Amino acid sequence: MFTFLEECRAFEILRTYQERSKYLVTTQAKIIAMTCTHAALKRHDFIESGFEFDSLVMEESAQILEIETFIPMLLQEPHRGNKCRLKRVVLIGDHNQLPPVIKNIAFQKYSRMDQSLFSRF
Repeated sequence: MFTFLEECRAFEILRTYQERSKYLVTTQAKIIAMTCTHAALKRHDFIESGFEFDSLVMEESAQILEIETFIPMLLQEPHRGNKCRLKRVVLIGDHNQLPPVIKNIAFQKYSRMDQSLFSRF
């Protein structure tokens, strides 16, 4: 009972929605879902809050740009000795679906940016 009250106490101290969501993400969350774009936009907030994870699952990874797949991998600060806590990266997708969309013709033609990390392996 007292442990439950101790966990509820944090919500009395934390005033804003952002503070409460950071608390829940860093202490209670088992699974967090977001797009690669959201991960890029909120990367600083995740590092600042000390967010850590050891598994990463990317769904529809055949449609994600190769460079975009690295953004969620960099959401946590490396530990001592430059070792990252990340142990597993799982790419889920269908190689028969549409490839990533590249609007710039030069990038599409010469840099092979239309290839996803999923299709590379």
